[in-house]
Amino acid sequence: MIVDARRLPAGEGLSADVCIVGAGAAGIALALELAKASVSVLLLEAGGLNRSGKSQRLYVGTVNDPDRHMPPDKDRYRQLGGTTSLWGGRCMPLDGLDFAQRDFVPYSGWPLTRADLDPFYQRAQDYCECGPFAYGRAGVLPDTSPDMFAGFDDRDLTTTTLERWSPPTNFGKAYRGNLETSKTIKVLLNAVATEISVSSDGGAVSEVMIKTARDNERRVTARAIVLAGGGLENTRLLLTSNKVHAAGLGNSSGWLGRGYMCHLNGVISRLRLKPGCQVVFGYETDEQGIYCRRRLWISEDAQRRLGLLNMYGLLDRPLIGDPEHGNAVLSLAFLAKRALQRAATGSLGMSSIGKGKYALYGKHLRNILLGSPEFMTYLPKFSRQRFLQDRRLPSITVKPKNNTYYLYFHSEQAPNPDSRVLLKNERDEFGVPRLHIDFRVSELDVESVYRSHLLIGEELEREDIGTLNFEREDPRAHIRECRATLGHHIGTTRMALKASEGVVNKNCRVNGVANLFIAGSSVFPTCGQAHPTLTIVALAIRLASHLRDNLGDLSPPPP
Repeated sequence: MIVDARRLPAGEGLSADVCIVGAGAAGIALALELAKASVSVLLLEAGGLNRSGKSQRLYVGTVNDPDRHMPPDKDRYRQLGGTTSLWGGRCMPLDGLDFAQRDFVPYSGWPLTRADLDPFYQRAQDYCECGPFAYGRAGVLPDTSPDMFAGFDDRDLTTTTLERWSPPTNFGKAYRGNLETSKTIKVLLNAVATEISVSSDGGAVSEVMIKTARDNERRVTARAIVLAGGGLENTRLLLTSNKVHAAGLGNSSGWLGRGYMCHLNGVISRLRLKPGCQVVFGYETDEQGIYCRRRLWISEDAQRRLGLLNMYGLLDRPLIGDPEHGNAVLSLAFLAKRALQRAATGSLGMSSIGKGKYALYGKHLRNILLGSPEFMTYLPKFSRQRFLQDRRLPSITVKPKNNTYYLYFHSEQAPNPDSRVLLKNERDEFGVPRLHIDFRVSELDVESVYRSHLLIGEELEREDIGTLNFEREDPRAHIRECRATLGHHIGTTRMALKASEGVVNKNCRVNGVANLFIAGSSVFPTCGQAHPTLTIVALAIRLASHLRDNLGDLSPPPP
């Protein structure tokens, strides 16, 4: 059932076998898996059914570099389903190399292998609605499908891996019916977890304190408590629960809040393919109609040999803001995006178009007028695929006429103890300290992106496909300006084999606390090249299996 915690009778006791804090992808998948084993679950969601400005304000915090990293209240949603109401749907697993200890990557290595997670990845595919657990061209696309580049021979650079796309699945909407009808899951909306209380020796959680208003506090008891509030909120709650453990729960190693990673992404180069070079561009579908897209990826052998962090590249359309592309569709998309951004202030005066800084808009209007036949042909099909189907086309892809493509990159960051999240003195309306994000990009991050681009260019020239050209004379400076990928908050409660090297063990249990667990990307020791959602769900399913098998060893909640 789903209940608004603000309407609960005063004094009502709250208890379950498992209490999950956070009802995003991790929390919902975990709750549904536990329900299959008849485990009673109390699922706490700090927001409501939909995004609320009042609830969203609880995320407000600060960041050291606003030009590179979004403020913490801007790239995640506080509501049932969490940030899956915002995500684009890109799915891919971590690679085998991501789990390994790499000499050139400080603090790398998981206490798990890719093989340990594979069975749970297969089940995560179903939750994310992204089809079979298959991420290579063979067996997914028809045997008759052409090479990404005609005749290209995969060596250090491979062209046969794919990304898959969820519809995208909003977990709050997709699984709301399951949560409402479940006999073992009770969802409490607008229930803000403010503190975790532990026993006097600090060895077990005794209660979770929740508030529905500043002076309305309730206590939750459970055999096991799982934090599933995301990479930032998991850490925030552990740091603020410091009455017994002064440095925060699970912080005996000093790693709590440290090792914060996102992904670096952006465009710093173009690929100029030779005239007549045949290339597969844009989205394809498998036999189930699921969108897939081919990628440029550097092989695991080459990454090890050359000391490169994991990165993938996509052939991308021209940047929509540059009117020199001469494309009516892209110009319309640009003007529509600007109009939406400025609608609230009315600052886009059409009378100014063509004058001074507004000449940009005039050039885009010219593209639209000159390209109206192309525009009228493209728009109906795109509108149908993007807005009128349950499984939407992920983005606009317009093949350039000159066979020159921007190369979009998405790169791993190396774990860095100095990249971290900390508590501020300022508190939110529930009395919880707000967060400050000290996001760092290391020279290893920058150098790896740069050298990976060089390798891509070398491989294209070796195959006589084309050339890679950087957009600026100083590519490294350009990389340093690239932004963190939205919503990828990774690594602040890292998993490690030794308690001295992390916050949770291989079963995601917080070190030193017998019945406290963490679900989500905050436990990733490294972030790999993959977007995190699929792995978040796979780890949640794995944690459900562990809890189901070991719940009897945990003390029952007090009456």
